[in-house]
Amino acid sequence: MIGNVALSAPRLPPFRSVLKSRDVEDPINLWFNRPLAYAFVALVYRTPVTPNQVTLLSIAVGGGAAACWWYGTPQSMLWGGILLWASAILDGADGILARAKQSFSELGRALDGSADFVVAGLTVAAAAYHLWQRQPSWWLVALLVPLIVMTSLQIHLYDFYKESFLLRTRLDWNGVPERIADVEERIAALERERAPWAYRRAMRLYLNLVVGQTRVIGLTDPAGSREQSSFRVTPQSVAEYRAFNLGPLRVWTALSLAPHSYLFAISGMFDRLDLYLWCRLLVGGALFVVALLWQRRASARTLAALAAAGSSPLPLGVVRAQGSGAF
Repeated sequence: MIGNVALSAPRLPPFRSVLKSRDVEDPINLWFNRPLAYAFVALVYRTPVTPNQVTLLSIAVGGGAAACWWYGTPQSMLWGGILLWASAILDGADGILARAKQSFSELGRALDGSADFVVAGLTVAAAAYHLWQRQPSWWLVALLVPLIVMTSLQIHLYDFYKESFLLRTRLDWNGVPERIADVEERIAALERERAPWAYRRAMRLYLNLVVGQTRVIGLTDPAGSREQSSFRVTPQSVAEYRAFNLGPLRVWTALSLAPHSYLFAISGMFDRLDLYLWCRLLVGGALFVVALLWQRRASARTLAALAAAGSSPLPLGVVRAQGSGAF
C-alpha cells in the first residue's frame, strides 16, 4: 500500500514555493540551511514520514549534540557542533515538509516551538557544564544568566515580528493573527479529548511563548501589538508595511534562532564556546538595542501611515463578524 501511495503522490513543489518569504530569512539560513532541508524533504516526501516526526527527529539530534558537548573531548565537541547544525536544518525541514504536503496542524506548530526550546535548553546547559569543567568560574555563571535571558528575548521577538511581517505582507493571508485566547481554546479541546500528555505539554509551552511575546511587545512596542487588532491586507497596506518594517526585520534576522544555532555550532566545533558567548553578549546586545529602537519607530510610523490612508487596524470583533475572507 505504501508503494501505491508513493507512486500516486504529487511531485515535490519547487523550492521557492515552500518558503514563507525570503524577506524573513538571514542569508546563511536561506542559501545553505534551507536548501539542505529541502534536499532532506525530497528524500522523505514520498514516504509516510510526517512533519511532526521530523520535528521529533530534530529534538533527538539536538539532544545528541548536547550529550557530545557534555562529554567534552575534542572529537565530541566537533560532533556536537555538527549535530546541532543538523538539528537546526531538520528544524526547518519540518515546516517545508508540512507546506509541501499541505499537512498543517496547530499541534505541529506548537511542537515546533517546543522543539526549539528543548534543544536550546539542552545545548546551553551542556555548553555551560563544558566551560565550567574547563575553567570553573563564578563570572561564567554571572555572564550566562543575562545572556540566556537576552538571547531568549531576541529569538522570541524575531519570531513575533516575522509572523507580523508575513501576516501583513501576504495577500493570501486573512489578516487575523493568532491570539492567546485561540491557544487557550485549543488546550481546552485537547484536555476534553484526553490527548496524549506530550501534545498537551507542547501546547502549553507554546501558550507560554505567546503570552511572553505579548507582554514584552506591550512594554517595548505597544504600536506593534497585534493581540487586539486584525489587519486589512491590501496592495497599499502591504507597501506601507514593507516600507517601514523591512529594515528593522533585517536586524531581527541577525538575532534569530538560525544564526544562534549555526554560530553556536561552529564555536563548539572549535571548542571556543566562550568566544561565542562574549560575541553574543556584546555584538548581539548592540544589535538588540538598534532593533528595538528602530522597530518601535517603524511600528508607530506604520500606524500613522495606515491611518492617513484609511486602513487602520480593525478591532477583533469587527473582523470576526465580517469573516476571514473580508480582505
